[in-house]
Amino acid sequence: MNWKKNLTCCATSPICHFVALCVGVFTVIELVHTHAHYTMSTDTNSYVRNFCKQNLKECERIISDLDN
Repeated sequence: MNWKKNLTCCATSPICHFVALCVGVFTVIELVHTHAHYTMSTDTNSYVRNFCKQNLKECERIISDLDN
């Protein structure tokens, strides 16, 4: 097998460029989406996370009640 020839063929192929572009776009979209969930104040997950950051004792009590 000629690795250099195969790598050159893949690096110059429009299909490889399209696949790399799609993977890159979806990665950026997922990163922005996840970051938005961590910073939004109206999102349900973010609301609970922010509440527990401010009221740690209350969340610990709720969690311990759920375990029983």
